[in-house]
Amino acid sequence: MTIGEKTILVIDHDLTVSRHVKELLEFMDSPCVVTAMPDDWLERLGQRRLEAMFVGPELEENTVEVLLTELETLDPNVPVVVMQEQA
Repeated sequence: MTIGEKTILVIDHDLTVSRHVKELLEFMDSPCVVTAMPDDWLERLGQRRLEAMFVGPELEENTVEVLLTELETLDPNVPVVVMQEQA
């Protein structure tokens, strides 16, 4: 992974969900895909260029709000996909 590399970030507490989404995105020839927890995503992203953020279905509302606030300071134009559990 290099500085400025296009990156998709998958954030969730459930590592299994993150891994499955990562595998799906990589299968679709997406750019670099990084999984992270809500409290270390900026560190895991590093100097890469964020293309999109996938947010796990199990994250609490206030955690998602914090993520979106942090993302807004980084780049308010990054698309965010909030995943939902299937009922």
